[in-house]
Amino acid sequence: MGKSTYRAVYTVRFSEAVYVLHVFQKKAKQGIATPMRDLELIRARLQQATRLHAEHEGE
Repeated sequence: MGKSTYRAVYTVRFSEAVYVLHVFQKKAKQGIATPMRDLELIRARLQQATRLHAEHEGE
C-alpha cells in the first residue's frame, strides 16, 4: 500500500465563515491538474455557498 494524497478546497471569501467546498483523494501519479469533474463540482458548490451566505446575511 502506498501513501495517499488528499486535497481540500475551501473559501475564505466571507469574513464570518469558511465553507469547505470539496475534499477528494488525488489519484494521478504525476502532475498537479485537478480533474474537470472536480473543478465543476467546486464551482457549483461555491455558487451555492455564495447564495446561502447571502440568505443568511439577510436574516
